[in-house]
Amino acid sequence: MVTENFAEKIASGEKAQFKVNHTLVISSSLLWIAIGLLLYVVFDHVKAINGTEKLILLIFIGFIVLRPLFRLLNLSPTLELSAEGMAYRGDFQAWNRVEEVRVTMPSFKLFSQGRMLVYTKIKDQQEMAWDIVAADVNMPLADLEMLINECMALYKTEE
Repeated sequence: MVTENFAEKIASGEKAQFKVNHTLVISSSLLWIAIGLLLYVVFDHVKAINGTEKLILLIFIGFIVLRPLFRLLNLSPTLELSAEGMAYRGDFQAWNRVEEVRVTMPSFKLFSQGRMLVYTKIKDQQEMAWDIVAADVNMPLADLEMLINECMALYKTEE
């Protein structure tokens, strides 16, 4: 299983690194391109907008389409797991600080494939530390949740 390979890698002292899921980013971008074309056709042919409104609409649609593509520019790992703890986008948390990991799946999966919520304990109160979306890691969130829970069981020490 995939999680066993990463667990062995972490146990040997290496870091398990996860990068952006290119497939999800590209499919999301294609979906936004289709929606952008639909918006353009609706506003241009049905409403008959003038030149200035058309320019504003094209700029708006361009931002909507390009926004998900900027994730592809991230070449560094977004999530790293090690025996010491986990790091998300450079922010490190030791295993003793990680309290709970929960995967939430949306009821309407067209625009989002789910997110992982990582909770830490600060001053005896549970707070959400990270909101990791499925496009941020190149592994299914359910498998990643199992791997993180396994690492918490192995490396979390009682204070």
